[in-house]
Amino acid sequence: MNPETRVIRKVLQLQNNEKVFSGEKKILIAFSGGVDSVVLVDILIKLKNYFGFRELALAHFNHMIREESDRDERFALDFAKERGLKIFIDRRNVKEYAKERKLNLEEAGRILRYRFLREIKKTEGFDCIITAHHLNDLVETALLFLSRGTGLDGLIGFLPREKDLRRPLYYVKKAEIKEYALFKKLKWVEDITNYDINIARNRIRHKVVPEMKKLNKNLEESFLKMIKILRAENEFLETFAQTVLQRVRIGNCLEVELLKDQPLAIQRRVIRNFIGEKDFEKVELVRKLLKKGGKVNLGKGKTVWRKGKKLCINLEV
Repeated sequence: MNPETRVIRKVLQLQNNEKVFSGEKKILIAFSGGVDSVVLVDILIKLKNYFGFRELALAHFNHMIREESDRDERFALDFAKERGLKIFIDRRNVKEYAKERKLNLEEAGRILRYRFLREIKKTEGFDCIITAHHLNDLVETALLFLSRGTGLDGLIGFLPREKDLRRPLYYVKKAEIKEYALFKKLKWVEDITNYDINIARNRIRHKVVPEMKKLNKNLEESFLKMIKILRAENEFLETFAQTVLQRVRIGNCLEVELLKDQPLAIQRRVIRNFIGEKDFEKVELVRKLLKKGGKVNLGKGKTVWRKGKKLCINLEV
């Protein structure tokens, strides 16, 4: 099987399993100019009629971090022109934004990039945003969350379809993407910051994953299997927790005794949904009120307190 056929089959298999696309017509593709996004666009052009897309457009975000940033922007413009695609460009000084907000460059870039993508989606009337996240990105994300401490949500990483985001390369490995690009003689640009191991994700990519693949050459496939199992279990727990929440909730309060009868995992999920916070420490602070009472300030005007047999929340203005 040639590299192009292999990748196309995985994209179609994902569609069959997950229904990534369900009638969207106007598609906005996040395009960096790297090999992942170049291959993504090539595939979507090939499958445009299959998926029933009416319009494909690109969105390129210039982070203005590297000397090559302007080169990448020119490449994106030329790439779009060669294929007759509309392209939207935004330029923001990510370093300044990161300094102002006290964020690392990766987080600052992500915030500004997705803000740009969603602005274009809204103003131009696109149905969804497509990104080139692939199976190796999924492995790295799970390992990154694992290294920092996480529950099922973190180990699951990201989904092939989340709100307005679509990730058609979810089943595809990085090596397969490069093989596809070489097979079809596609051109792309390299981002040298992807090799900076001072960045946590890059350290996992270049140091941790290669060592793990020495233990299991099919590491990516094994992670995908694990994530499929965890997703099913997580969905069951979440559905059950929602049912319990409806049973124990009265207005802006929970009935303490009914909640205390639930298993610990369900208590945490009910509280997490009740207070609208995923932070483990905040959830635990609130859960302790089930035993001893008291009051917890969660910040952002959010306060939870135990009042007799009720656990209540208010949003202070």
